[in-house]
Amino acid sequence: MGHDVKNIKEAIALTLRVWRAASAFFLSIELWLMVLVAAATVSGLFLAFMGSSLSILAFGFAGAYVATRTVLHAKRILNWPFI
Repeated sequence: MGHDVKNIKEAIALTLRVWRAASAFFLSIELWLMVLVAAATVSGLFLAFMGSSLSILAFGFAGAYVATRTVLHAKRILNWPFI
């Protein structure tokens, strides 16, 4: 899938086409929930390292999201992503 980009105008046009094609994914709630779970996991690790009991809350959120998502996929309420 090579693109023969010869100048900056073609590069900008290609970038805009790619952004328009991918904008539905970048603006979806799915992506932002996954980012939120990743942030909760990292903050949970940091809080655990610092000895705070709030890490349990962060890990609980991340675990509950994964469990809920798995159940919703098993019940076919959500589609499997990226397949």
